[in-house]
Amino acid sequence: MNIVGIIAEYNPFHYGHAFHLAQARRITGASHVIVVMSGNYVQRGVPAMFDKYTRAQAALHNGADLVLELPPCTATGSAEYFAKGAVRLLAGTGIVTDLCFGSECGDAAVLERPARILSEEPEAYRTLLKEYLRMGKPYPEARMLALHLYDPTLPADVLKSPNNLLGIEYLKALYRLDIPLRAHTIPRAGASYHDLQMDPAAFASAGGIRQAFLESRGSMTSGIQAQLPSSELYLPYDGKIPVTEDAFSLLLLDRLIQSPGEDLSLYFDVTAELANRIRKYTDAFMSFSQFTDLLKTRNLTRTSVSRALLHILLGIRKYETVNVLRVLGFRKEAASLLQKMTLHGRMPLVTARPDAALPEHWLYADRLYAHVRSMLHGQAFQNECRRKMLVL
Repeated sequence: MNIVGIIAEYNPFHYGHAFHLAQARRITGASHVIVVMSGNYVQRGVPAMFDKYTRAQAALHNGADLVLELPPCTATGSAEYFAKGAVRLLAGTGIVTDLCFGSECGDAAVLERPARILSEEPEAYRTLLKEYLRMGKPYPEARMLALHLYDPTLPADVLKSPNNLLGIEYLKALYRLDIPLRAHTIPRAGASYHDLQMDPAAFASAGGIRQAFLESRGSMTSGIQAQLPSSELYLPYDGKIPVTEDAFSLLLLDRLIQSPGEDLSLYFDVTAELANRIRKYTDAFMSFSQFTDLLKTRNLTRTSVSRALLHILLGIRKYETVNVLRVLGFRKEAASLLQKMTLHGRMPLVTARPDAALPEHWLYADRLYAHVRSMLHGQAFQNECRRKMLVL
């Protein structure tokens, strides 16, 4: 029996995601699809615009059989940490046989060579990488240049495309962790990852849908709903202020000024250079997003700064390997997956009482998100520890 795993954010879940789920099941011949999904915070280092239960329910309505949650430290890590943690969770189920991800090239064989180089890190490659870093290149650019110079046969366009790069990280994680999942990829359909325009004739990107929602000032317009299968799930967001990092601005500022002597470089992803810049410019803080823009440099990308600030806010001091399979929801006809994971899984299965099984930083992150959203949207606070998993 084949069970395919998918790693996702679904912020929000759109028709391109539904297409991916269907294709993953088709090309692997899988009987079931298990999704490992980011929770209330995502890899760009910001809170999710749409809560994890809404996104998980949309996935279950449109092809997923079971949805597991990525721990916050993994969901908000760099591509390397994100991929490694997600692949480890899929392997930890003990029942997933295949991994299917989207990419611009649509050919896993093309991505295998750079993934092997990055996994093995030959001395010649490491020397080139160090040289580019000494020249002041940002790490992502330095790595791309070092890879291409080490092996000029690698297609340059492959190394510049975001989904290709994430796919390479998935493969690298499989190699380094010696996980025998069969890897597959399908071509990304519709708008590109960075395309923020919505074309009614094509699948919009999640970023494009979020941008449209921001521009509509929280109105679920017909154009946005046309891009969302099970769009009725998102109607509670209609007319509400979109959840962005700036809703957390005062909370972040409070963390920064509470302990002026604290060594901020102890937090995950906070370099010594960034820690110094944060202390230098704290008095110029006006909002989360404004401060992120203020702190970024040629060597510190906006996304890396945002991740670091989010880790300070959430109190994540280092990358933690959280070996827990937290179930957000499943389809009734796939209930056997829970039994199989209980028997064959290599991690504890959490279906209820998360307060008794999850680390404090995870529970705190969820409580914070729920409180901020409840105040922003003028609705009752929902205690994470009393939420029941979704059963469809």
